[in-house]
Amino acid sequence: MLHIKGQLLFYAISASLSLSICRLQFHPLSLCLTLLFLLYILLKFKPIHVIFHILTILFFIFLFTVTEKHNQSSLTEGEYFTLGEIISIPSVDGNQLKGLMKNEEKEKLTFRYTIETIEQKEVVKKLKPGDQCVFKGELHTPKAATMPNAFDYKQYLHDQHIHWQYKIEKIERCYSPNQFKVDTFLLHIRLKGLELIELHFPPSSEGIVQALLFGERQLIDEEVEKGYQALGIVHLLAISGLHVAILVGGIYYVIIYCGVTHERARLIFLVLLPIYMVITGGSPSVIRASFMVILYFLIKIFRLKIPAIDVISFTCLFLLIFNPYYLFQVGFQLSFVVSLGLLLSAKLISQYKSFLAVLTIVSSVAQLCSIPLLLFHFFEVSLISLPLNMMFVPFYSYLILPLSIAAAFFIIAFPPLGTVFVSLLDSILSYSHQFVLYVLQLPFSSLVTGRPSIIFIFLYCLATYFLLFRIEQRVSINKVCHSVGILMLLFIIQVSSIHVNPYGKVMFIDVGQGDSVLIQLPFNKGVFLIDTGGRISFPQEEWEKNKSTYSLVENITIPYLKSIGITKINGLFLTHGDVDHIGEAVKLINQIKIEDLIVPEGFVRGDVEKEVIDIANENNINVEVVRTGDQFIFNDFPFYIVSPQELTDSKNDDSLVLWTELGGVEWLFTGDAEHGSEEKLLRKYPGIQADVLKVGHHGSKGSTSEQFLDALSPSVAVISAGYNNRYQHPHLEVIEKLKSRDIKIFRTDLHGGILYEFKGTNGTFSIHPPYDEVK
Repeated sequence: MLHIKGQLLFYAISASLSLSICRLQFHPLSLCLTLLFLLYILLKFKPIHVIFHILTILFFIFLFTVTEKHNQSSLTEGEYFTLGEIISIPSVDGNQLKGLMKNEEKEKLTFRYTIETIEQKEVVKKLKPGDQCVFKGELHTPKAATMPNAFDYKQYLHDQHIHWQYKIEKIERCYSPNQFKVDTFLLHIRLKGLELIELHFPPSSEGIVQALLFGERQLIDEEVEKGYQALGIVHLLAISGLHVAILVGGIYYVIIYCGVTHERARLIFLVLLPIYMVITGGSPSVIRASFMVILYFLIKIFRLKIPAIDVISFTCLFLLIFNPYYLFQVGFQLSFVVSLGLLLSAKLISQYKSFLAVLTIVSSVAQLCSIPLLLFHFFEVSLISLPLNMMFVPFYSYLILPLSIAAAFFIIAFPPLGTVFVSLLDSILSYSHQFVLYVLQLPFSSLVTGRPSIIFIFLYCLATYFLLFRIEQRVSINKVCHSVGILMLLFIIQVSSIHVNPYGKVMFIDVGQGDSVLIQLPFNKGVFLIDTGGRISFPQEEWEKNKSTYSLVENITIPYLKSIGITKINGLFLTHGDVDHIGEAVKLINQIKIEDLIVPEGFVRGDVEKEVIDIANENNINVEVVRTGDQFIFNDFPFYIVSPQELTDSKNDDSLVLWTELGGVEWLFTGDAEHGSEEKLLRKYPGIQADVLKVGHHGSKGSTSEQFLDALSPSVAVISAGYNNRYQHPHLEVIEKLKSRDIKIFRTDLHGGILYEFKGTNGTFSIHPPYDEVK
């Protein structure tokens, strides 16, 4: 382990540290890590190396600064009219057309267009890369992350030099210019390849084949892809270094077999590999693997002797000089860290001769190296990914990938034989998908840790190094077990940290135009969720429906819960049956353990509510029906039910209203309660007060009366509403009532997630700004 002949690895680390300093805006932690690394260089190498490393750090800080300076937009938000060129393969899903374009000033924009008729859909389907059209619409600022630890779409676009989302209203006068461009030509080849697969392969396998051959995962079944992701084998659906190696090795063998010399074969690949990178979508793993193969062939051509560790380090440095933003892509990080770990473990791997032993140690090293990044970005790790990778890596590499290539080739060259290969491949993939979905249902298949601290990651890396070093040195089994025990202890500490945390939370989750509030008691003694949010859908014709639907629970709520280490909800309160409050309840129940479901009397008034109760019963969840005067008590912590009293024809007025005390503060959670419900509540509880009021019905005009505010005397009001929502919530009249009483207002549409974190009887409000500048 760490038998390094070259020095480029340390310069790659210097480059990465310097870029991290810039992205974290010279955070003390990043500066400390850099100084510690320079101290290590000073102790290990000559002073001249320290000077070169300082110069490397300064160079990359300068490079990042210059890149950021030029990564700016000259446009302004609002109406926009331009002649634009489509620069990506447009995606048509239901009634939505999406893609990338360049305006007349060559600035990139991501665009979306709502298709109005089925005839128009057939027309826009013919759009292709290189087409130029006259576009009219509005520019909108991309939305930044509105919840802690969430994916930052605005930052993601910024790193691709994209600053605007273009909502197009009209597309006119489209034409294909008679001008040859290499990149456009290659995109056309990619488009033809994707269309060929979509035309000749059945839906159950077309997405997998497109992913393996062209790096396109859009058509993969949503449930299957999530299964692969949860089990830690989703990397098989991306074009990885192993895919590139098998593809290049196979074609290289065929070329040599046909009589081409090794020298000419290498020159051929020097031309083909850059083309291959573009055709397959240019993902970080493809670029890294292809560039390393190019370097390998150049080394062979010029008969140089360069260590493999220097090849991957040079590749890293070159790509970071070409695009410093690559460092912040998860795919780039995983690709290089895993590849580096395997190279550093070459001596360890070479000690084993049998295929099974080599496969085991390679899979283990890859898993150990990827875990810190997986935990930091996704907050969980699959406990069965090692055996699954040992099964699926050779299965995909030596069966599915060759079959996919053969099927695609023969579909073009000899269709009758190609059909046989397609049928065989589809049958095998169907069984493998069934197996994945079956394994996914097994209990304890993954471990949720929450986002680990930098200290945990550092100690984990140190423990992993000593574990692999001891295995490499063939020390006694006891010492190896000690290293394994240290790793397990670190995980136990990380997972248990939530149970020793004296702080509690009340988080108003930003679910757009809806409600969802998370309550976590200190020491994780209880976790409760009030409503789930939900998106209101409108009737659509079949051609208008999207293949994949966006889920608030899957994209916002569950990732946030995992990021803070929560795996179970003790009590799920559903205030009433409106979709914007319970629309995601079924998905939540199916994906996370819930002990109690608490609903108000008269909750079931339609199919949506009935489905929720049925799913809860199927999952053996205790369903409690409550009304005014009841209490829900968990571990001596009470929620007081103060409404509804008597049922009416209004779902809103029959909302479940909760009163409780948390962190020395009295809270009132009102659901969609309106004036009628407020009047009844005050008559029943004339002395009720609350320090924090969750404003009813998203701040609509029909809620939050003058009498209600005067009786409660809140100091803080929280309004959950969607940004620029069609209902114009919150109403200006409600805002004025709150302001006239000097009540502090928090709004999810303006402030993102709103967190009250407390210890004992003291707490602090904080917000997660959604529309601030990109860091």
